[in-house]
Amino acid sequence: MRIPEDFWLTGKPIAHRGLWDENIPENSLLAYEKAAEKRYPVEIDVYLTKDGKIVSFHDVSLERMTGEKGLIYEKSYEELKNLRLNGSAHTIPLLEEVFSVCEGKSPLLIEIKDQPRGKELTEKLVGILKNYRGEFAVQSFNPLYIRQVKKRAPQFIRGILATTNVSSIQSALKRRIVKKMSLNFLIKPDFISYDYIGYPLPEKKVKKKICLAWTVTSYEIWDKIKPYVDNIIFEGFSVD
Repeated sequence: MRIPEDFWLTGKPIAHRGLWDENIPENSLLAYEKAAEKRYPVEIDVYLTKDGKIVSFHDVSLERMTGEKGLIYEKSYEELKNLRLNGSAHTIPLLEEVFSVCEGKSPLLIEIKDQPRGKELTEKLVGILKNYRGEFAVQSFNPLYIRQVKKRAPQFIRGILATTNVSSIQSALKRRIVKKMSLNFLIKPDFISYDYIGYPLPEKKVKKKICLAWTVTSYEIWDKIKPYVDNIIFEGFSVD
């Protein structure tokens, strides 16, 4: 195992899209600042905009969080920076803005979201992270992105995301890959990030790997899965 025992992935619980609530939008700089104040690691999601900027945002559609129709990767940053998150004063942050808040305070668990220019995003992200001085790890549902990370930066800690909920995936092959982590032999992940409903996982899948559970929303869920996981990605309740 390449991850040391005291590595941050197995320390404090990881704040899902920052520490957010009804007054603080998810994936906003303020949500990240609140997590950094308490030294929680932060899980973020990244997309590449039409004009090649990396932004932190979860949904592929803009509508839920901004009221704007359209897909985030179809917009330029000039268009996105005028949108507001959940009707607040907060905007969709650039990756560099997230760095400015978290560097030296909170490690980042960075999810590379699946998108048409995913290969370009991954290449650009790796280049930026090579010069980043904070702690981080990279993960994705798409094993090809993680394979690219492995090739371009084998020193990076990398993980595979997986889930039991694959009903929205049309391809039977992709459903199997996402649920069964069928390409782990190819990407050699350092950790597995699986939805908590899927635990416990088969021993052959988790052997010598850190196991994270997402997204844990209560102490009851946490207690139930504690025997099977090394850490949780949480939201909606206080873990202090």
